[in-house]
Amino acid sequence: MAGFRDLNAVFCDDDELFRARTVEAVRRLFARQDIRLRCEQTSSADELLARTETQTFELLFLDIDMPGMDGIRLGEELRSRGCGADIIYLSNMDDKVYEIFRVHPWSFVRKSRMDDELPGVIEEYVKSLLRRGGSFLVSGLDGQVYSFAPEEIYYIEAAGKTQKAFTARQKDPIPLRGSMQALDDELTDSGFIRIHKGFLVNYRYIRRITSRSVLLDTGDDLPVGRDRLNAARERYLSLMKWKGLRR
Repeated sequence: MAGFRDLNAVFCDDDELFRARTVEAVRRLFARQDIRLRCEQTSSADELLARTETQTFELLFLDIDMPGMDGIRLGEELRSRGCGADIIYLSNMDDKVYEIFRVHPWSFVRKSRMDDELPGVIEEYVKSLLRRGGSFLVSGLDGQVYSFAPEEIYYIEAAGKTQKAFTARQKDPIPLRGSMQALDDELTDSGFIRIHKGFLVNYRYIRRITSRSVLLDTGDDLPVGRDRLNAARERYLSLMKWKGLRR
């Protein structure tokens, strides 16, 4: 098949019949999007970890309830080893959905609703592949025009009539022209959340949202506006479900 691209994946589930059936279903869904899925199958966390030592995968489908190391611990171990592959969990353990956030998965699909949920998740995932590599331009106070990939910015803080971008590119913040509202409008489709009138945060780096603040993976603890708390939480959960945390 002459597809848009090949995608290397692995499916880890101890239920052999479910695994084989679902892999074929996922292949068909990707094929509709002009992507050829090369998907290997494993039945345990140990087997998958061994394969990642010699192979590179872009996408991982993981069950949660497995003998030995469960899917959440597996995801944590993969991240600790520097694995940046996207993870989609397929499980009946709905009560674990908040626990998986610390693994930064791309999405979660309930096995009991797989026929309803999986096609939409795959469609959104393919859209995200097409969007990746895109960048946006912002003007700095120094007269330069900066080009950023969405994952490069941790958060933006209002500083009077200017804004400060805290980025992975350099230690010191980059002063930007333009209003916070203009930046909010520009970055909302790239996964940024307005948590406060003075803060715009990249959801990829959110570790925890409390009633008073948003803690980032960088260690920054930012205030959240009372009038924005519920909307910020809903937006974060929506982004985690449909976009996932991709760096």
